[in-house]
Amino acid sequence: MDINALYRDAIAGEKEAENKLFSHLSERFGHFLHRRIWNEDDAQEILQETLMLIAKEYRSIGIEKSFLAWAYKLLDYKILGYIKGKKKRGERVVQVADVSMTADSAMEFDPKVRMMLLDCLGKIGKLNRRYARIIDLHYLGFNTVEICLRLKLSSNGFYIVLHRARKMLEICLETGEVK
Repeated sequence: MDINALYRDAIAGEKEAENKLFSHLSERFGHFLHRRIWNEDDAQEILQETLMLIAKEYRSIGIEKSFLAWAYKLLDYKILGYIKGKKKRGERVVQVADVSMTADSAMEFDPKVRMMLLDCLGKIGKLNRRYARIIDLHYLGFNTVEICLRLKLSSNGFYIVLHRARKMLEICLETGEVK
């Protein structure tokens, strides 16, 4: 699904394209937020605020290259505002940069397993940033072509790196160490 094409159709006035655009953004941002913000209510609030801001501004902003990059930047600002607010209130917020869980079912894990997974992804990110990014992008729902363009990989290279990253994650979850 080409989000930029949906964006162009939506600003041209196609209601169905606008609905698809916001549905896709809602799903994609929802996955992203649930990895960054553990509190379900707070994640939903940030999602709704971001989508309202995008709905308010997207027609008036002349985006030529990437609508999705602009939308993610708005989401990033909302998350940063949330984190700053949490720090001011003294509440604990866990944030892992450029890494994520690897499956939608991870949201159903108990907190210990989730912490192990996040710890392993952090270790993988320190050892090989590309491995962590490919797991993160794959989990976020980017397709092979989009990931290959972002990471400048061939499709064969993508599958090789993804396999290695998954294997490294598996070993880390079993042993607690990344090799």
